[in-house]
Amino acid sequence: PGRGQIRIDHGICTVPAPGTAELLKGMPLVDVPVDAELTTPTGAAIVKVLADRFGPLPAMTIEQIGYGAGTKDFPNRANLLRLIVGTATVSSNSDVVMLLETNLDDVSPEIIGHTKQKLFDAGALDVYSTAVQMKKDRPGIILSVITRSADADAVEALMFAETGTFGIRRQRIERSVRSRAAHTVETCWGPVAGKLGWRDAGDQVFTPEFEDCARVANERGLPLREVYRAALAAFTPTLPSDTTVTHAHDHDGGHSHDHDHDGGHSHDHDHDHDSGHHHDHG
Repeated sequence: PGRGQIRIDHGICTVPAPGTAELLKGMPLVDVPVDAELTTPTGAAIVKVLADRFGPLPAMTIEQIGYGAGTKDFPNRANLLRLIVGTATVSSNSDVVMLLETNLDDVSPEIIGHTKQKLFDAGALDVYSTAVQMKKDRPGIILSVITRSADADAVEALMFAETGTFGIRRQRIERSVRSRAAHTVETCWGPVAGKLGWRDAGDQVFTPEFEDCARVANERGLPLREVYRAALAAFTPTLPSDTTVTHAHDHDGGHSHDHDHDGGHSHDHDHDHDSGHHHDHG
């Protein structure tokens, strides 16, 4: 936001001005060694409304570049604001998600189990825990949650509320995924539903749904693993041409959240804005 002091209607105050500081709440700031007001209330308001994440320039195809120039001259820095508009170049077999983690050594297993279920219900893509040795030789766990960027704030608030933790680490990560579609195979005992995943025509995986296999096993009085093996054997590799692509997120809890989209493209939104805007705030 800059450094130094400025004069406002109420007198002299330090940078950023009170109104600007209020608008900048929740946004990461970078110290720029310039004795001037670099962020005005109007500029802060624009960023607050338009930007929903901050960081380095992402991998993208640049389409347009715009500049705005200020009237004040700085000794060693151009007084310019640059806006780059483009399309993110995340491949169709990858998406960007948030990883939230916290270390816990004073929470009972019952609370952890309850919290995991609540996180899944709140939209988490995956939740898992890792046993670790913490300070003072205490056994503890790392609670890890993978979620979409759009859901990160709500999921993080739930982690704070349910665990009582004092801090949560955030990391934006890119993951490779298979395209997915609902798929049903015919066995000698009837149809069994499952998920078909692929990255290309020669790389296909079929996974029978546990609940459907259990249903057939109970109806026929068969061992579950026998039905599961039969469903795998009944699968014939084939890419669905007229199937609605399903992005299914499997979790430790044995259930999945399926999000269907027409056209077979991924919709794990990281909110690069409708036109793929990236805001480079100098």
